[in-house]
Amino acid sequence: MKNNPTGVILNWALGIGLILLFVGGVQYFFRTKEMRSLQTKVGSFQNRQVIVNSLVSDVMEYSKRNPAIDPVLESIGLKPTKSASTGATKPATK
Repeated sequence: MKNNPTGVILNWALGIGLILLFVGGVQYFFRTKEMRSLQTKVGSFQNRQVIVNSLVSDVMEYSKRNPAIDPVLESIGLKPTKSASTGATKPATK
């Protein structure tokens, strides 16, 4: 049998292609595994955000009926402070 240069080149190309295909498959496996993990975390955060938004809405409604909770809401930034709203109306002077 003679050495066929075309056959050698094609065999090397096939071997390199198989190695690249294997590496790509392994990367695909681990990336999709990571993506599924991140999707469950995002879903969990979205559920928590819905709960917190609902709680904030309920607290704001409660503050309309009972303004004694306003200092607590102002301290965490859910309601603007009374002094900030009056100070913003003054014009700046030179």
